[in-house]
Amino acid sequence: MTGAVTVSAVVGLLSLFAGVALGWYLRSSNDWCAECTQPEQLPNSLQRPGV
Repeated sequence: MTGAVTVSAVVGLLSLFAGVALGWYLRSSNDWCAECTQPEQLPNSLQRPGV
């Protein structure tokens, strides 16, 4: 039983780190989402007024 719990914990942590890494990669490589880009990097025509 202890071995199964250990394996489950390790697999869970690996899954968590893989998800964080994938999210970080997608966030850093995202060049199509205007909402996700910093306002300084957007052309003036795409910036939201009042922000």
